[in-house]
Amino acid sequence: MLAERAFFLSIAAAIMLDATLLATLAAARLQMWPPPGRDTWQYRLTWTLFILSFVGFLIVGGLDVGSLGLRRWIGEAGSLIVGSTFFMGGTAIASYAMGFLGMRGMLGLEAELVTVGPFAVSRNPGYVGDLLLILGYVILTDSLFAGLVGAAGAVWFLLAPFAEEPWLEEQYGEEYRRYRARISRWLSIPQGSTNSA
Repeated sequence: MLAERAFFLSIAAAIMLDATLLATLAAARLQMWPPPGRDTWQYRLTWTLFILSFVGFLIVGGLDVGSLGLRRWIGEAGSLIVGSTFFMGGTAIASYAMGFLGMRGMLGLEAELVTVGPFAVSRNPGYVGDLLLILGYVILTDSLFAGLVGAAGAVWFLLAPFAEEPWLEEQYGEEYRRYRARISRWLSIPQGSTNSA
């Protein structure tokens, strides 16, 4: 009963969060993400929904362990090893990216354009880490409810760059256009040096 209540709250928050992003993509003047400023209703709404969906995701995974049935295929140890690897790896990648981005950038507010560190191989390393974290937690908990909330959350992380890119181009102009041409949205494979002696 508690797992179901937590699930419905968190899935509703995740779906509403996705809807705010879709609204931004459909009508840029709404600008839900990135929010137009810290003291705006868009900022408060986005972060309230994000916190509710993410905390709910963690709670439902803990309350609904084993309902998905993955452990029948990969076993208890496989679930623990694979899930923990993705969860910890994703957390590390997202945290590393946030360290380079800084608090303002992480919150979707205007900050400096970051093109070094993890941003030298992906324009969205934090989102890549978040997606891995979600996958890892679903495998680790083997929870159907966490899988559904995680899938709704993953939609946001997959669509957010499309809402951010026009804003970034407006903010940083040619500097961002050069960066975008050089680095992939998700993952760029570094090319070795072709200089010869």
